[in-house]
Amino acid sequence: MLERKATSRLLQWKRDKTNQALIVTGARQVGKTTLVRNFAKESYSTFAEVNFYDNMQAVDTVNSAMDANDFLLRISALSRTEFTPGNTLIFLDEVQECGDALTWLKFLVERYDYDFVLSGSLLGLDSFDTRSLPVGFLQEVQMFPLDFEEFCWAHGVTPSLLEEARNAASAKSAIPDYLHALLTEAFYKYLLVGGMPDAVQAFVTSSNLPAVRNAQQAILDMYRYDIAKYVDDKIEKRQIRMVFDAIPAQLNQTNKRFKYTRLGKNLRFANLETAFDWLEAAGVAIVTPRISEPVFSLGASEDLNSLKLYTNDVGLLTSQLAPSVDLDILNYRSAINFGSIFENVAAQELRAHGLIPRYYNTKGIGELDFVLENRTGGITLCEVKSGKDYQRHRALNKLLETKNYRFANAYVFHDGNVTEKGQVTYLPAYCLGLVPMG
Repeated sequence: MLERKATSRLLQWKRDKTNQALIVTGARQVGKTTLVRNFAKESYSTFAEVNFYDNMQAVDTVNSAMDANDFLLRISALSRTEFTPGNTLIFLDEVQECGDALTWLKFLVERYDYDFVLSGSLLGLDSFDTRSLPVGFLQEVQMFPLDFEEFCWAHGVTPSLLEEARNAASAKSAIPDYLHALLTEAFYKYLLVGGMPDAVQAFVTSSNLPAVRNAQQAILDMYRYDIAKYVDDKIEKRQIRMVFDAIPAQLNQTNKRFKYTRLGKNLRFANLETAFDWLEAAGVAIVTPRISEPVFSLGASEDLNSLKLYTNDVGLLTSQLAPSVDLDILNYRSAINFGSIFENVAAQELRAHGLIPRYYNTKGIGELDFVLENRTGGITLCEVKSGKDYQRHRALNKLLETKNYRFANAYVFHDGNVTEKGQVTYLPAYCLGLVPMG
């Protein structure tokens, strides 16, 4: 069983629960269903589950409910479970398939001494509709693929070793050589495997890369199936699929900004805006807009006409590259050209830790990979380097030298160990999720 950080959020909800249900959101195949099942097994005596995905009988049965009492009766019939007041978890899986499941939720949590958990993969899309969303009656837990730390747990790296690395990096001290070598090896395997639970499980069980790649291909096929299923307009469907399939090739360019003209001579952002919105709402891509001012609030200077588009999982990205890349990664040949891969894993880690990745670019200063903000207004600059010239960062230097700007931190993530030079802290790439960035 893969250990997930989100489990603590579910336990906290149960411990501090008010009159609210819980909804677990995230892209398809990130582990939502398994998370809830394991939570129920450990925390409840009675567990009732109804999955609405590709189950028209369940959808029709629930949609025919006349009131909340009738709805609960139908759930008990579908799950074939006798509910026990005070110790029953009712789990409605893939609720985007059944809008009425959310419609009745407000009445259910008010009237019954049962706990309700829902999950959904595509709840941010316009194609999902309910008559009346129960505002105020839902807590949300958003899930992502396993981050690097969770991958390490699955790979046998103990939490105490990760804590040792975290403490050293936070103190800006070199990580012990043995531990640096161990985590570097794990990080490069993470570039291949990524954090999709099926792929991680295949890796942990067999150490067989073809098995990992087969799991990843099945997920990519499912994402393409969702585009076909949930997008009605034929033109939008084609555009979303075109943008999704173009991500690896776009990132492989020297300039990783998404070039619309590579997809069509006359295409512009306005033509593809729906595609970017759909992929981000579905959780299968990470939209990273350009900012022109590295000051709080970063959103005020966003320019979506110039953006980068990353996959939601680095393993899905590398699975779509040439097979020779697998050997390059296994042999740590990062100098060849891992820029896109390192940037993708950085965007993935930042997003999993609640940060919004944005990049900076102006003619006078140049381009910086990521600019991040925290709730108090602090701004962190971040460069990600895959080669040996990691101390070359012109844009970062210029920003630090600009008198009108103030920054909380300036990091360069690279292949080496922890060092510090002036205002810049150099950290191993595997520390992306181990040090506070916001």
